[in-house]
Amino acid sequence: MDKGGLEEARKVIEKGGTVVFPTETAYGIAADATNNDAVEKVYKMKQRPRNKGLTTIVHSLKQAEKYAELSEEEKKVAEEFMPGPLTLVAEKKENVPDNLNEQFAFRISSTETARKLAENTPITATSANISGKETSYSVENISPELRKKADYIIDHGELDNGPTSTILDLNNGIRVHREGPIKREEIQKVIQG
Repeated sequence: MDKGGLEEARKVIEKGGTVVFPTETAYGIAADATNNDAVEKVYKMKQRPRNKGLTTIVHSLKQAEKYAELSEEEKKVAEEFMPGPLTLVAEKKENVPDNLNEQFAFRISSTETARKLAENTPITATSANISGKETSYSVENISPELRKKADYIIDHGELDNGPTSTILDLNNGIRVHREGPIKREEIQKVIQG
């Protein structure tokens, strides 16, 4: 990734725009997750129902703590599995837009591009597809309609067809909303260990 392209993408996000970008799991749509209008653009691009919240990518656990109330258990799990394909659903603080999600669902990506895009603010981390359609592993496979609506695109070619992230909620026991590469048993070991 050329530094100029990354800087341009960050400027787009800072101005409330949307960026198609690569993650370790698929191409995603990034927008400033703390900006109501930017979050609204993502819902419209994806034609996503408002009752289906959006997840985020944060740069670090320290950044996540600015937006989420994290228990010691949640911190322990995050420190063990992040960066990587784990999305943690935590209680959100008041500075999180209501249209983002009822909670603050976040992960720290293992890709440098995604982490750098999130350096200044959490970014949305939803797949670059029309809601309910196939996940995209290359920019060419993203619907032309969605590509046209993106303010900027970072193209890293064809991505490995990796599994989507595990989505974990520890608010009332261990609830795995979606199982991905990190299995429930691994999570239990960390919590009990």
